[in-house]
Amino acid sequence: MSCDLLLVNTHRQYGFESGAFRDWQGVYLLAAYLEENGYAVRVLSGFVHEVLPLLEAEIAAGAAAVGFSCDYENQDEVTQLSRHVRELRPLPVIVGGPQAVALGEDFLLRSGALAVVRGEGELPLLALMNYIADGSGRLEDIPGIVYLHEGRERRTPPPPPIANLDALPFADRSFSLLRPSAPSVLSVLTARGCPFRCSFCYEGGNTRSVRWRSVGNVMRELRQKLNADPRIRMVLFTDDAFTLNPRRVGEFCDALAAYRRERDFGWFAEAHPRTLLTHPELVSRMVEAGLVSLQIGVESGDSRTLRAYNKKTTPAMIEEAVDVCRQANLLHLVGNIIVGGAFETEESIARSREFGLRLLERGAGMAELHAIHFWPLPNTAMTLRPQDFGMEILDPQSRTAVTDYPVARCGELSPERLSGLRADMDEAFKMRVRELALQLPASAVLRVLGHWHRYRQYSGYVDALSRVDRYRRFSLLLEQGAVRRLDDIPPEEIGLWHPQRQCPPLTRDGRHFAGDLPVDAETYRVLVASAGRMTVDEAAAFCCMARSDFLRAARRLEDSLALAFCRY
Repeated sequence: MSCDLLLVNTHRQYGFESGAFRDWQGVYLLAAYLEENGYAVRVLSGFVHEVLPLLEAEIAAGAAAVGFSCDYENQDEVTQLSRHVRELRPLPVIVGGPQAVALGEDFLLRSGALAVVRGEGELPLLALMNYIADGSGRLEDIPGIVYLHEGRERRTPPPPPIANLDALPFADRSFSLLRPSAPSVLSVLTARGCPFRCSFCYEGGNTRSVRWRSVGNVMRELRQKLNADPRIRMVLFTDDAFTLNPRRVGEFCDALAAYRRERDFGWFAEAHPRTLLTHPELVSRMVEAGLVSLQIGVESGDSRTLRAYNKKTTPAMIEEAVDVCRQANLLHLVGNIIVGGAFETEESIARSREFGLRLLERGAGMAELHAIHFWPLPNTAMTLRPQDFGMEILDPQSRTAVTDYPVARCGELSPERLSGLRADMDEAFKMRVRELALQLPASAVLRVLGHWHRYRQYSGYVDALSRVDRYRRFSLLLEQGAVRRLDDIPPEEIGLWHPQRQCPPLTRDGRHFAGDLPVDAETYRVLVASAGRMTVDEAAAFCCMARSDFLRAARRLEDSLALAFCRY
């Protein structure tokens, strides 16, 4: 059956993408809104090689219009595919998404698109579909679009922002013609807009006043989707405004905690460091309500650069925010440092690197940082006036990069030099996380890996710890209930339980090891007897040891996650 509108969100596959990109909310929100207003909509969200045959099939089946979501990374794909659609059939093509605010006459001429929707999409897209459906009305009367008139660009004023977000239908992945690539993850938008005006950020340059969905409305969506799909383990609250209103955060925490007593899941949110310092109690409340991962804006360790970014933070404030999160027992805190941004020099980048390493030390076991390049996002202060920030944008359309290579020069720092500095910084951060991970006590290791098994919340710590066989095996079996720790077994039963090693006993050059762990001769003997085939008492007898001595050595192995106990 043909559809009235085929919405497409597609990118080339490079091999480093997160599978969750298919879960971007824009196309699913628009699909639900158009369906509610009487149009049959289908969604294609995936890599170009997956999408293309389905796109062509839908066009052949009689799709009436095609809409493409355009962002910083897929501008070229959208241009080419828009043209391809028009070559297959002279269908109206509509383009929206975050990058659409930068598209105009040149894009319309090259792509053959009917119109570009700038900003919030629901009202302009519905008006365009009404125009396409019956040919009535005029493009110049549709708010928030760019179109061609006699070969020249024309723009209409934006519509008023949608004030009552609760009136909109929930984003609906069931419209997708491709299966979701991250079935364990659900993305939810609880607000639109951002009050901050960071000079590098899309939200700061393009959004208006913050509008919030009510807590009740968001919780109804969560219950509907999580109850319908037991595969979902992690909820991503993807808006920048989640923590802005402390009272609203408190209401969310109460509601989320109550629901998690019925249905276990973890969640992610973003926060501004200033909010965490002003209301440090919020982090503890969020953690108690199931917060697994939190992202904060770090961006730089250089005070001048932070001021230029209009971040309203200082390096000291960011360090304090890390302390607040650590004291609240947060599992995972993540942030980015931009390399090649405002007023960058070799010295400022070195300061950022050292600052980042200090943050990792401060948040050992919790904090993780990534070094990224500056992206010239549309309408931001740094893109519009790079000279004011000591920069020159050499490749404004980013034809040479997919966020993996700098497109700007910073003073004497060429793109090549910036590329190397970013790579060195990112590798230093990864190496330090790996080192810190292997210094964690057993309880912290089990907490990190336990959350990975439960919620699939990945991190550099998960990666490092999973590479240690005994950590990986112990945590998995413990999470699945296959083994227990010594203190969780009734003392009167311990003789009947079976010690089960989590790594092989090894001897090299006369030295004994439990996998990668050096052990003494007595502990090695206990490890050899702990294949899970003998009970504690049988294994103690095999080792010619009293039960108490055997358990003392077994506990040393358990403390290193090299041994656990199973009942049968």
